[in-house]
Amino acid sequence: MKQVTRKALIGALERLIQGEPTNIELKKKAKQGKLKVNNNTVEKEAELSVGSLRNHQDIKRMIKSRSLKAKAESSDTATSEVDLLQQENKQLKRDKTKLNKLKDKHLANSRKSEDALAIQAALHIKIVQELMEILPESEREKAMDKIVNTGPDNIIKGNFR
Repeated sequence: MKQVTRKALIGALERLIQGEPTNIELKKKAKQGKLKVNNNTVEKEAELSVGSLRNHQDIKRMIKSRSLKAKAESSDTATSEVDLLQQENKQLKRDKTKLNKLKDKHLANSRKSEDALAIQAALHIKIVQELMEILPESEREKAMDKIVNTGPDNIIKGNFR
C-alpha cells in the first residue's frame, strides 16, 4: 500500500511540475497561472487525503526542492535558488519593518487614548463630587446608593425637571 501511495504522489508531483494537473480545481489555478507546487497540491493531485505525505519524508524533500527550482526558473530577477531565497528574505524583512512601524503607531494611539480616557474619568469624578455637594445631605446617601447599585449597563435614570 505504501508503494501505491508513493507512486501516486510522485506522479502527481511530475504532473504539477509540468503544469498539467488532472484535478479540476488545480487545472483552473494552472490556467490562471496561480498553480503552486506544495504538499497540499500534491496530495490533491494524487487524490489522497490530507496528511498522506507525513510518512514520505523523501517525497516532501523532493517537493520542496523542485518547487524552489521552478520558482527560480520562472523568476525574472533571480538567477539561482539562493538568489530567490535572498530576495524573499529581503521582502520578509521589509514587511516586518512595515508591520513594526504600524504596531508602534497603533501602540502610540492606544496610549494617547488611554491618557485621554484617564483625564475624562478624572473629570467625571470631579463632576459627580460637585453634583453631590449640591444635593442636600439627606438625599446624598440615596443618590450614592443609586450610583453604587447601577447595573452593568451603567445607566442611571434621572428625574430632570
